[in-house]
Amino acid sequence: MATGKLASWALSEQFLDEERLFAAPGVCERARERGSAIGLAPVLAGSAAHARSVVAMLGARAIVQVGAGAGALSLYLASAMGSDATLTAIDPEPENVRLVRKACAEAQIPEARVRTINAQPLDVFTRLTRGAYDMIVVNASEPRLGALVEGALDIIRLGGALVIMNVMHHDRLGDSSANDPETAHIREVVADLKERDNLVLALSPAGDGVLTAVKARL
Repeated sequence: MATGKLASWALSEQFLDEERLFAAPGVCERARERGSAIGLAPVLAGSAAHARSVVAMLGARAIVQVGAGAGALSLYLASAMGSDATLTAIDPEPENVRLVRKACAEAQIPEARVRTINAQPLDVFTRLTRGAYDMIVVNASEPRLGALVEGALDIIRLGGALVIMNVMHHDRLGDSSANDPETAHIREVVADLKERDNLVLALSPAGDGVLTAVKARL
């Protein structure tokens, strides 16, 4: 039986009953299974619930998800959106885009509510209106994380939020002995965000870590 911090982490992962989010049972778990079958690391329930709560707190109507994965996170985000909100999921891999569409169809989410784009995220960012988006969600494992963060901060409105998923990077972010290039790049991005006076930051250990950066006028 887990005790101490491990028990607390386990509770946070199990706290939200995702079966209550959608009429169709098992949609999130099936999305994770399809992703695992093609080698995609799942977004854990605790971090997905954290991102979902940000959608609700912001009353986000325009959301961009970079790296669509297999659709489980898209389902969590969509479940907290109002009736007039739209999620745009961008992924360069056609199979990932197909899986997101399948997950949304199983969850009976209208196509107009979750728009999928099969393209390089940075190419899409150049076509998006500056300061027009409420929330941008990025996975820390994205190979061009630094450039994506810069692009995201450009298109997020004042009061909007950048949410970086899996930022602990398999618990390597806080491990000083972990100096592989990907971990080093994530550390560099996080350190840069900490130096910005116009961001209000919070780092949560939920899942594999979530960094929330709210764009504020301070």
